[in-house]
Amino acid sequence: MSVEPSTPVVVAAGAVTHHPGEGFVPTSATALMLEAAHDGLAALGPSGHEVGRRVGGVWVPHGTWPEADPGRAVAAAVGAPSARSVLGELGVLQHSLLARAARAVAEGSMEVALVAGGENRWSGVVAGKGGETVPAAPSTATEGEPDEVLTPDEMIISSVEIERDLTTAAHQYAIIESALRHHDGRSVDAHRAFLGELWGRFAAIAAATPSAWDRRGLSPDAITTVSDSNRLIAAPYPKWLVSQWNVDQAAAVFGTTPATAERLGVPRDRWVFPLAMAESNLVVPLPERADLHRWPALAVCGDRALDASGVALGDIGPVDLYSCFPAAVQVAARELSLGLERDLTLTGGMTFGGGPFDNYVLQSVVAMVERCRADGPDVVGLTTAVSGLLTKPAVTVWSAGDPRRATEILDVTEAARRATATKPVDPEAVGSGVVVGHTVVPRREGGSRVIAVVDVGSPGATGVRTVGLCDDEAEVACFLAEDLVGRQVELTAPGVLTTG
Repeated sequence: MSVEPSTPVVVAAGAVTHHPGEGFVPTSATALMLEAAHDGLAALGPSGHEVGRRVGGVWVPHGTWPEADPGRAVAAAVGAPSARSVLGELGVLQHSLLARAARAVAEGSMEVALVAGGENRWSGVVAGKGGETVPAAPSTATEGEPDEVLTPDEMIISSVEIERDLTTAAHQYAIIESALRHHDGRSVDAHRAFLGELWGRFAAIAAATPSAWDRRGLSPDAITTVSDSNRLIAAPYPKWLVSQWNVDQAAAVFGTTPATAERLGVPRDRWVFPLAMAESNLVVPLPERADLHRWPALAVCGDRALDASGVALGDIGPVDLYSCFPAAVQVAARELSLGLERDLTLTGGMTFGGGPFDNYVLQSVVAMVERCRADGPDVVGLTTAVSGLLTKPAVTVWSAGDPRRATEILDVTEAARRATATKPVDPEAVGSGVVVGHTVVPRREGGSRVIAVVDVGSPGATGVRTVGLCDDEAEVACFLAEDLVGRQVELTAPGVLTTG
């Protein structure tokens, strides 16, 4: 064996999509995970049964489903009822679950590790429209508690964000989008066309991908034009520029070591290695970030992962960037020095491929594993992960070829902290300021609202940040029509903004 026997390696991976339309049958999220796990093992042939029986731990990222312990049901279904079940709460990187599983097999605490997750929100939509309920999950998923629950070390959102209408992901990413638009010097109309072209390429990839949720291949104009079927979520994002989480999708990834894989008879052409894994758990709320269009933590992850794997940027082939919103893709591509003109998704992205809540990373990993197997051992791929509101990033480098160096699983949080410039935030700040990012969002009670991140103080002076709101329709129209990043504004009271 030319590879170090304790190297972590993915030997089985399965993903399922229950498409909407005629014949759709609502199901539980756990049932979707079971199907994904079974599909992954079935592709191994005779060795699949033995791989399933040797699972020692199941990690599951928590979704919107009510099941208390789906990992227990998945373990029982693959023939390992005594496996340890671990649930990762929202705010824990899905990548962290993959990293823990990789460490477990590399250190020898278990022979096989399984990470599985899924979402069945479309089942809820269909059942609700029919006046029915979603079928119950297996009792093994509902009658007990996980052996371990992972929770984030700190809040992923600050009090000023909660107070000033920034708890919705679309609101935050739209503000980042405005900062990107301003940095690139585009007008509102030019940037809308740019977003249509970018997301149109994602839609085209989804149209050619059988597992994608939405395969219509929408045109750039259809994606960016606000209409009754494409309502505005947060300017400049209508519905077809945001993640679609009302899907029925699941994924499962089985990891082991080359020594175990050989012993169990797993064919070598099923092996795909995570050459290096790097994550940052630094939490910097949006208003505190000195540069809203930057995300230095991801650059640190990318640099460290490539260096640890012995792979040059120019060697990277297939890429799948976390794609909840166009801003996330643009920022990630730039921090990783990947051109926006290249393909940046394998699935079609979270708008068209599907964005199952707190589980897309696993769908992405399965797609990358399948691509690496298909493209052969000379190809190297890269995936990213996100937790929170463009907060915690991760990068993994993948290949079906033998690792060039010993696999490293890295936490680069402190390096990311050193690389990230911040500004103090004062929710009570008033006076003159300069807009550094903004959006307009519809209000439930009618009308629309401006949300803006503002540097308080004279231009160029050291000051504080705050978040301002404005519900005046004339001001709203101005913020919709123009790029107002850099515009002088007044905060007449804490959180109350006007262009004066």
